[in-house]
Amino acid sequence: MGIFSRRRTEPEWQPPTRPDCACARHLDESLLSSVVPFIADMAGDELEPVTVAELLHPGALSVEVARLDERRLSDSAATFHWSLAVYDDARVHYDDDAGLDLDVGLAQQPGVDEVGWVDREIFMLSAPTLCHEGVLAAAAVVLLDDRVRLAND
Repeated sequence: MGIFSRRRTEPEWQPPTRPDCACARHLDESLLSSVVPFIADMAGDELEPVTVAELLHPGALSVEVARLDERRLSDSAATFHWSLAVYDDARVHYDDDAGLDLDVGLAQQPGVDEVGWVDREIFMLSAPTLCHEGVLAAAAVVLLDDRVRLAND
């Protein structure tokens, strides 16, 4: 008689798609055309206004399904589903020392169970019921929230 084991594997998570997702919001025209304010340090630099849509095109704000090796973080019991990147072009729209940290704002969005801030630019989201577009919409809503920026002096 031999000993054998049956590996119990979690079923592979598949990102939901519209209309089967539970997103509170998607990237509608109103959200895409919203102008994202700059941080106070950049306010006097006569920069062209930037919309949510413009942040999505150059990759300033992007989301991918988390790789299998990213699904678990050492300091959390959560399973992470999405990898959200907030690159330099988006960094000028939030302050690290603001009243609302970006990760906290993301965690407060409907459908987001937990957020892990793994790198200056990378956030892992446990949000199994949100679709790709819903995750981007949640991130855009947070960037539009004035509490992620320090007040002008």
